[in-house]
Amino acid sequence: MTTQMYKTFPTFLGLLLGLLVIASPVGIEAQESNPHTVRTTKFTIQDVDASTAFYEDLVGMTELDRFEAGDSLVEPFMAFQDDGKRIGLLRFTEYEHIAKSSHPVSVLVVPSLDAIIKRFNDANYPITQHIGVTSAGYGASESGGVNTAIIHDPSGNGIELIETGGRATVAGARLIVTDRKEAEDFFVRIFDVTAAERLQTDSYDEVVMDFGDGMFVALFEPTDEAPLPKSEHPVVAIYSTAADDVLERVKAEGLGVQEFGGFMFLAKDPSGNVIEVVRQRTP
Repeated sequence: MTTQMYKTFPTFLGLLLGLLVIASPVGIEAQESNPHTVRTTKFTIQDVDASTAFYEDLVGMTELDRFEAGDSLVEPFMAFQDDGKRIGLLRFTEYEHIAKSSHPVSVLVVPSLDAIIKRFNDANYPITQHIGVTSAGYGASESGGVNTAIIHDPSGNGIELIETGGRATVAGARLIVTDRKEAEDFFVRIFDVTAAERLQTDSYDEVVMDFGDGMFVALFEPTDEAPLPKSEHPVVAIYSTAADDVLERVKAEGLGVQEFGGFMFLAKDPSGNVIEVVRQRTP
């Protein structure tokens, strides 16, 4: 575990206490159908005001809540609705100056792309539209595919927008991995989840891991981008009533784990993505 991760101990412990209060409309009680619920996709940002304005004014999201830990962390939570599925924008005092992947690290679904594309065009902000493409989990098995768009926020974080006709929500976290099969096997062993859909093209290999009623976790191996340095901060938050079992399995993997007061722990997948696991009580 790196020195930087140890320096974040007070920050993440404080963050956890905040999350326990504002986690979702249903609190932190588990859904009976699955011991794990993915609730937040996360990434670091440089400027809070610029980032929240981007997601509110252009994407159409709302800042539902914000957690602050002194001068060390500000984390606005962005969502389309108060359904417990959110983006956490992590702004630490010491910003990590690492290259961001050109590929999306979060997936949003929207009823229509028309209004969003118009807002981006009116603001002269780059947006790339794809018509009738396939996207793992959304249209990969349907003839004709789906309409999608790719955007990058002011800090360079890529977001995929998928037009579904349904309610707008944060659909999933996309983890950039170096080996799709290795990452998939890890999630199967650690969280006892299954792969829902896989999509392989000339430029990437992706599998969607099914976490039940919460957000999904997509494992995305690009073949057109060399591996990049990984953030030392969480990229996804998973709430679990089986956290003790998960922790035991993670330790057996020997990849390193950092516990915080018995409430939560951080662990790295085989590609170095930091996963936040929060202990969740049963109903």
